[in-house]
Amino acid sequence: MADKEKKGIFGKVTDAFSSKDEKEEIAKLEEELEASKKAIKSLLDQNRDKSKVSAEADAAEKRIKELEAKLREAEREKMIDARRKIKEERMAGLEQAKETKVMTTHKVAAGETLSHLALKYYKHATPPYWQLILEQNKEALQGNERNVREGMELEIPELPEDLKD
Repeated sequence: MADKEKKGIFGKVTDAFSSKDEKEEIAKLEEELEASKKAIKSLLDQNRDKSKVSAEADAAEKRIKELEAKLREAEREKMIDARRKIKEERMAGLEQAKETKVMTTHKVAAGETLSHLALKYYKHATPPYWQLILEQNKEALQGNERNVREGMELEIPELPEDLKD
């Protein structure tokens, strides 16, 4: 306090101006501080939003993977059902072939095909007729019409009603 009393008017004016300048500077610094706090708060909010978005993205990605797995499983089940249906149809065809009455047995000559046999016995060489012979002799021909060999004995089944003229 003794220092303040020793100062003259000039010192007091200088102190007043410097305190006014300091007050303005302090006010500016406080404004900058508030602005900085707002900026930091905004950045923190963005980071929270990013982490929220990141968490949502992770959850969405997990859900996508789950759905893809379910889709693959559904497709797999569909394929299994289709294979099961094909197998059942083949088994039914084999059963039908076993039930089919054999009209005659034919010893394959050189150069003969199933179409030749169908034409000879059924008067038609189209696929439904020679495929009937193929079905009847599936085991001997191993399921392929190209496996017809000279000397094979093939059973010629009777025509089903739907193929008769």
